[in-house]
Amino acid sequence: MITIHHSPLSRSTRVVWFCEETGIDYRLETVEMFSAAMKRPEYLAINPLGKVPTIEDDGFVLWETGAILQYLDAKYGHGQLIPAAHTREGALARQWMEYGENPLTVIMGEIVAHGGALPETRRIPALVDRGSDIAGELVDVVEAALEETSWILGDDFSAADIMLVFGMMIADHLGYVTDNTPRLRAYLDRAMARPAFQKAVAL
Repeated sequence: MITIHHSPLSRSTRVVWFCEETGIDYRLETVEMFSAAMKRPEYLAINPLGKVPTIEDDGFVLWETGAILQYLDAKYGHGQLIPAAHTREGALARQWMEYGENPLTVIMGEIVAHGGALPETRRIPALVDRGSDIAGELVDVVEAALEETSWILGDDFSAADIMLVFGMMIADHLGYVTDNTPRLRAYLDRAMARPAFQKAVAL
């Protein structure tokens, strides 16, 4: 059984959601975001950045969400949520997984963090300005890509959706999902209605 080092409503929620979707057994080690616990020597020994997610699998340690999802899908998920890398579908899945983290979640997260979530001494107002200039464009890219499909790769839900939805939830919180992005609004509603998502965000 894998161990997921997890903070509620953080990037590690994606890993929990993925495991719930695929039926992968896991146990949680919960650590409070931005707390001293993340900087303990014991935790820094497995994640030198002192962040989540980190997983442990029989002595093997891995961090960075995209890498974790690809590892879990290949080893335990039997390719359920990430098509094979050599296929066009697999290439597109990895494209959207990367987009879901950087730039989407990075930029939206910077707006939130430097717009008030961080202590004032750590805020960089220029990052809020930069993010605000491009946030709408980042959202519009996904709105256009959805067209008439249910999920970003077409009819089938995938890990790319898990990566995208987390960033889009932050975008929604910031007011970038609007009446002008109806496909995206419906997309988020579908994703958040999934039982696996609801279980993940409750932990």
